[in-house]
Amino acid sequence: MRKRERGQAFILVLILLAIGALLVVPTLRLTGTALRNVPLVTGREKAIYAVDAGQEYVLWKLLHDDYGSYFDLEHDTGYLSLDVCGIPVDIVIVMRAVEGTGGFTLATDDVIRPEKTVSPDTIPNDTTETVTYTIRLEQLSDNISHGLEVIYDILPDVYGGSDFVNFSCELSIDGGPWQSIPDPNIEAGPKEWRLRWPASGEFSSDNGSPNYFYGMKDFTARQVKELRFQMQHHFKGEDNDRVHCNWVVLKPWDTVSGPQAPLTVGSPSHPGVCDDDGLVMVDKTSDPDIIQPGVETDIKYSVNMTNQDGFTHQVEEIIDYLPPGFSYNSNSTSGIITDEPVSENVTINGIKRLKLQWVFSPPVSIQAAETVTLTFWARTTKDISGSYYNEALVTTDVPIPQIFQDILDEENWDKYYNNYSWNAGAVTVPTYDSSAGAGGVIVDANMALVFGGISITSYQWR
Repeated sequence: MRKRERGQAFILVLILLAIGALLVVPTLRLTGTALRNVPLVTGREKAIYAVDAGQEYVLWKLLHDDYGSYFDLEHDTGYLSLDVCGIPVDIVIVMRAVEGTGGFTLATDDVIRPEKTVSPDTIPNDTTETVTYTIRLEQLSDNISHGLEVIYDILPDVYGGSDFVNFSCELSIDGGPWQSIPDPNIEAGPKEWRLRWPASGEFSSDNGSPNYFYGMKDFTARQVKELRFQMQHHFKGEDNDRVHCNWVVLKPWDTVSGPQAPLTVGSPSHPGVCDDDGLVMVDKTSDPDIIQPGVETDIKYSVNMTNQDGFTHQVEEIIDYLPPGFSYNSNSTSGIITDEPVSENVTINGIKRLKLQWVFSPPVSIQAAETVTLTFWARTTKDISGSYYNEALVTTDVPIPQIFQDILDEENWDKYYNNYSWNAGAVTVPTYDSSAGAGGVIVDANMALVFGGISITSYQWR
């Protein structure tokens, strides 16, 4: 029996030797590969720790080294370098002091801001020229409950009904490719010709409808849609040495662009000032426009009013809506008036704001192409990053242009007297985009300053 057992054991040993020979070579290869890869893995791990340290360094600089004070709107990018245990880390920091990507609540019932440009914008006298007009529409308000219904474009009086270039209409959404859209209806208005999109009815949300226009009706907050088209005209002698402006009207809000896209023919006496149906345009600036969190700051606001008409007009009233949490500094008004405003806290579109109102008696005259300014100071302390907007309404004696009277609801005619600055004069507590790289490893972060600390809003490896 023992001899038989010894024979069986010998067979088992032979089997193990055979299997072991098959396993030894792959095992040795795996061990060699692992040993060769150890330095690579270790190097990447060191790089990961190094870029993490780089982002920690940025946090410390912003919180404890007053690094944010080195940035402004003209110098919005900073560069840092760091040596972490022999690994060099390169860091790029970009201050974002922009209006932001989200919608917000405006002081009026307008939601989409129309802006108009023309190219070329200057041509010689007695010239036949094809020009391209572009309408830029941006949804500023976070109120997206009612979509765009109709776009009217009021053409300058240099154009006739046959000067539209057929099949020249294109649409771009958020900077995407230009796509052909149907031509508008060409209508004879009370004074000038005008274009209407869509040619009949309203824009539709149904992508099977001819009025869908790649989704022209429905906007998301801060979405931008652009529509462009071409016009051609044989300019006549009476068109020479004049500036011809264009208007846009949006339904259902009766939002008006004001006179824009000035086309200068020849050498007019007031370049950029519309010869007909001009307005007093309103702009708002703030100084400083960037503030640090948790620091009480005085801000100088300027309401700039420019007469873009060829005739003298009168400023009768200015209303300014300060951002929530901002207060007026007493006895700080200067410029075209030094009287103190009437101030009251109001709730407008669901937001509590301080309303400032200056009434001019007698009204203040603004000559053609002249700019006048009202300045005042406000104070605030903001604890978190964000942009805080200011809006102004200026009432003038500008009559309602005949070009609109048959397309506007009568209750909205006051929009021509109350010239609107939109969301100008923003004051921003900035955020910072930081990118740290080392050894092929990059980490991107966004940091928002808050009172007494800092908030990391994103942290991504690549």
